Amino acid sequence: MKAIVFDVYTTLIDISTDEEDWHVYDNLAKFLSYRGVYLSADEVRWFYFEKITKQLKDSKEQYPEIDVRRIWYEILSASENKDVYNLRLNKSTFVKDVVVLHRALSRKRIRLYSRVFEALTWLKRSFRLGVVSDAQRCIVLPELKIFGIHDMFDAIVVSSDYGFRKPDGRLFLSCLKKLGVSPEEAVFVGNDTFRDIQGANSVGMGSVLVMTEYGNKDQSVAKPTFVVNSVAELPGILRSVESKS
Repeated sequence: MKAIVFDVYTTLIDISTDEEDWHVYDNLAKFLSYRGVYLSADEVRWFYFEKITKQLKDSKEQYPEIDVRRIWYEILSASENKDVYNLRLNKSTFVKDVVVLHRALSRKRIRLYSRVFEALTWLKRSFRLGVVSDAQRCIVLPELKIFGIHDMFDAIVVSSDYGFRKPDGRLFLSCLKKLGVSPEEAVFVGNDTFRDIQGANSVGMGSVLVMTEYGNKDQSVAKPTFVVNSVAELPGILRSVESKS
């Protein structure tokens, strides 16, 4: 084995968000009013979820992914008052900043699971490491950096760049190509038998199911190669496998 590829959320990072919370949109509306975007909290919330629904409906993918930056660009471009404040949406970072603010306001908890940093540090000595995440690039990259693990990965594949989500095998194959390894030379580590284990198995990768409190754990959906309680157990599992080979 030459490479290990990871899911991020509720595998490496324990996170809780609530995008339904009205107060998130109340605070966003207050902020936007300082930039000439005069929408109520209810209007901001309605536009956001309406555009999510439209993107998913318009997609031809089996497992569609939304583009949050595009959603906020459309909301802002339709609502800005250039006579009051020119947002320069195509030339500034304002759209990205709103995406990140929305995430920050909706985030209730974020932390690295116990001993994940130590496990990744150990694994990095012997394997190429990658990520395949159902996420938005402008959100997942800074959240990896918060915990100092971004630079541990040799390849990071994010679903928002492709327009589709796991278990679509193309995401896994894209990461393997970036890592320069074949499916048989890699294992995928995730917390969901449908999105993670089925997706990895479908392209010929080995798979490890992490038994965190989130995600589908039904092994009749897809059978993992190994089952662990946490990523912290991976070094021990791999040492055991190597000693038997």
